[in-house]
Amino acid sequence: MKTRSNSSHSIVLDNTVIWPGDGREFHGHVVIRDGKIEKVETGRFSQPQDAVDLSGLFLSPGLIDLMLLGGFGRSVLRDGPREIAREAARIGVTSVLFCGGMIGWKANVKYARKIREAMHVRDPCAARVLGWYPEGPFLDPKLTAALPEHALPPTPGNVHRMLDEMGDTFPLINVSPGLDGDVEAIRSFVAAGKVVSMAHCNASVMQTERCLEAGTSVLGHFNCNNRGRMDEEGRRVPTIEDVALTDDRVRFIHVICDGVHTDPVFVRQCLRARGIEHLCVVTDTHSQGGCPDGPFQAEDGRTFIKKGPVARTMEGRLVGSAWMLPDQFRNFIQMTRLPPREAIRAVTLNPAASLGLESVSGAIAPGRMADLIAWDSSLRVRRVWLAGREISEVSPLCERKYENSND
Repeated sequence: MKTRSNSSHSIVLDNTVIWPGDGREFHGHVVIRDGKIEKVETGRFSQPQDAVDLSGLFLSPGLIDLMLLGGFGRSVLRDGPREIAREAARIGVTSVLFCGGMIGWKANVKYARKIREAMHVRDPCAARVLGWYPEGPFLDPKLTAALPEHALPPTPGNVHRMLDEMGDTFPLINVSPGLDGDVEAIRSFVAAGKVVSMAHCNASVMQTERCLEAGTSVLGHFNCNNRGRMDEEGRRVPTIEDVALTDDRVRFIHVICDGVHTDPVFVRQCLRARGIEHLCVVTDTHSQGGCPDGPFQAEDGRTFIKKGPVARTMEGRLVGSAWMLPDQFRNFIQMTRLPPREAIRAVTLNPAASLGLESVSGAIAPGRMADLIAWDSSLRVRRVWLAGREISEVSPLCERKYENSND
């Protein structure tokens, strides 16, 4: 894969419908200089400089995936993040936060080392590697689909070790409410500049609110991480999801939209309760994302099966999604019936803002990185720009017909 060079480091994308990321839609043009957006204006470009005519296409910020375990037949531990990031760019995902899932401590250290290397070496043909998201080890071992023996309590020693050995590689980390030491751990991570999420737990409202007070601000993968709660009289009591729908201290809610992890009713419920400005579509995509159906082997030797939009254990338990972010974006629109100009926020501006990067990426606005993609009317990615330089060809996956697209 190559990028199309432009010796003047200046390019104009003209005659297109622009979805800037904030819900608006207008016909206009974008001026890019030295990898950043210089101007965004309505109407046709009228200066002498040559422009790229994007007639019939829709221009949006590049997609940002906050929870990518792997894809394209590759995993971070086995193959490294760079090749995954290169393939991700070819489908319009221009920034990636990898996710380590539930792995042991030594594997975490190795994972962080590979991520660190990818963060420090900028590949002009690859999605930007924003770091990784340690979904484990600080979660309830009873509520993880795989390898509960790798769960650790969030003791001061474990928290400080995590920060000391790999703190430069993760902007977001999970600490499940209800664990002994949860509040102190959250305060330590927030003091270190980390965003803290909550997932894989069955905490009470009181336990959850203590964690929110300590600084937790993200709910991980909405309504697919606990079993629900019942009191002694058999009445349903609130879960962390219910708290997140009613408490503004939860700034962002992550939603997996492959149609299996989260029922469309829950997705619509979340949208109705909090609004599009608080939703982030995330993938939780396994190494076989974008690959044909069939069995495959994980790094630890276990055999999983990819079928349709998800991957499962041999016993049938979910272990991750198999749809990439453009697939899930289309399905999010199918679930919610939002127009693309509004829905695009959940895969661009919101993910950037959730990591404090909204002034850098996630929007088509002056000063932002010129990571951009052009869609056709069927919501298929047709062209991709990384820092203002176009990738010479998009992935064949972008040509595939999707049952849940707006074809």
